[in-house]
Amino acid sequence: MIINYNFTYFKEMKIKMRKAFTLAEVLLTLAIIGVVAALTIPAVVTKVTKNQYVVGLQKAHNTLKAVVKASEHDNGEVQYWNFGGWDDASLKKAFETYFLPYFDVLKDCGVNTGEGCFAQESYKTLNGYGWLGGTPDNTSAYKIITSDGISYSYQYGISGSGGYGYFFVDVNGPKGPNTWGRDFFSFHVTPGLKGIKPDGNYNTDTGENLGSDDMNCNTETGMGMTCARKVLAEGAMNY
Repeated sequence: MIINYNFTYFKEMKIKMRKAFTLAEVLLTLAIIGVVAALTIPAVVTKVTKNQYVVGLQKAHNTLKAVVKASEHDNGEVQYWNFGGWDDASLKKAFETYFLPYFDVLKDCGVNTGEGCFAQESYKTLNGYGWLGGTPDNTSAYKIITSDGISYSYQYGISGSGGYGYFFVDVNGPKGPNTWGRDFFSFHVTPGLKGIKPDGNYNTDTGENLGSDDMNCNTETGMGMTCARKVLAEGAMNY
């Protein structure tokens, strides 16, 4: 019997075997990919998330300016609005008169609590502590969610508001992290051309007071309560 060995075939198989990865090489490659992913993906996610917060804040700012402008067209300038006796009933009436008709409302929670417009658990400061104000989901505020998923809470009584009230804004609704300077910001209602003023001292007409906001927006020591103007001025969340 004559055996015809195809040496060319065996030679090609040997070359292919040399080109293939061993199991150890495959596992090592996967391990390296895993380490690289673990180091880079969180940073990418953080940047993407920050960009989403910035876009949400810009939308909220534009919405508030448009609401005040439309209301002034129908009701006269802010300084001539009748805000009543500065109690909860007057707040409700003022919001329903001067603000509510001009929002694109998805959900109206009114002055009730636990309706889902805001998280009920305590909001946090930027440096990780519990906010003394607790949550904007209280009976001394009128709360709504607009069609773009942004929550608004209108309240009286903050120092420097000029007697026209202020808005808390959660740019992604009741979802977390519910933290000042991340998804949670505040605006004052002001008379005259300003209409709505984002909280903070950055980018004033004179360009002064940058330091105070930089300190407040420090993730280790800042509370984040005056970051709205900084973020809007820079178009980014640089902290």
